[in-house]
Amino acid sequence: MILAGILWGFGFVATVFALRAFTPVETLFYRFVVAFFIGEILYLSLKGPNFTSLREELLRALPAGLLLGGMLLLQTIGLKYTTASKSGFLTSLYVILVPVLNSWFFKTKSSWQNYALTVLALIGTFILIGGRIEGVNVGDLWTIGCSLFAAFHIIYIGKISNKVGNAFRFNNFQSMWCLLALTPLLLAQEKTSLPVVEVLPWLGILCLGIGSSVIAFYLQIRTQRILSDSTASMLFLLESPFAALFGFLILSERLSLFQTSGALIILLASVLQIWLDPANKK
Repeated sequence: MILAGILWGFGFVATVFALRAFTPVETLFYRFVVAFFIGEILYLSLKGPNFTSLREELLRALPAGLLLGGMLLLQTIGLKYTTASKSGFLTSLYVILVPVLNSWFFKTKSSWQNYALTVLALIGTFILIGGRIEGVNVGDLWTIGCSLFAAFHIIYIGKISNKVGNAFRFNNFQSMWCLLALTPLLLAQEKTSLPVVEVLPWLGILCLGIGSSVIAFYLQIRTQRILSDSTASMLFLLESPFAALFGFLILSERLSLFQTSGALIILLASVLQIWLDPANKK
């Protein structure tokens, strides 16, 4: 999961590269073209055709693919208007949302600490986006919506991961469903950005397709077989500081001292949420 955090963290920068030439829908469409076809070629080369549980695996991957597609679409739209650093920390709000949503929708145990930490994380979010209502960037709002989809995706993967026959194939199928869900949106565009001759946007697409999708999401599915949703969420937090680090090194992005304090509050609330999780004390 540390490797996945690094790959996802760099994925914010790779998305910024891709958005220099492509629309958000095109960025995701090409990302999942790369992820699905390269993933399937690798799987079939190593394992060979397997149709035994194909229908069952396809249906099991459908909700994951739709949630993943929704999450990444909102995040990618947000990155047109906000920075990679802010996007990384705002996306990490899913760590707080996972136990709250599990309590509301799946009747798992919750406590006042969960809600107190949710409020603390929201305070951190307000500071991160500038501490002013009028200073809220529309990209920040898209990214906060992304964190909600991310939380449901983590919950769903946690519930079905032990039923998944092959985590790598499952990841290919969730990429396929993302691709199919995005196709109508791509066709609805008045025009496309092709042809693109610049190298950097295509490099961003390849990094997203291979690194963030084929490798990182496979690692998520594989590790959530043995990690609780909350523990996995804490390790996913690594994408936030890595996004900020890569944004600083590659994109020359800077957070003010005030905004940095908000990012640290979000991380503190998230780590406390995991530390207080009864599932991690067994």
